[in-house]
Amino acid sequence: MLIATLGKTPEATRGLSIFATLIVVMLSGAWIPMFLFPQWLQKATVVVPTRWAIDGLEAMTWRGLGWESAITPVAAMLLFAVVFGALAVLRFRWEAEG
Repeated sequence: MLIATLGKTPEATRGLSIFATLIVVMLSGAWIPMFLFPQWLQKATVVVPTRWAIDGLEAMTWRGLGWESAITPVAAMLLFAVVFGALAVLRFRWEAEG
């Protein structure tokens, strides 16, 4: 929804969506394992929501950790949802009915 409020036209919004999706998936560690990233980039990706999803998924599947390992990633993703949702609502152009 946030990206939809940023594009002026459907075509621009589509382009922004594709670009944003590619960037966040790349930075999340879904395509390239996070440990291959430089240390500075590993620290910078904490602001990428999909990184938290991958962290929780890897913890429970590859590392065999329990449900408690997913609490922090779930909390982070919920925080991102609230922040991005609030930004989308603030940027949405409400039309007055008249």
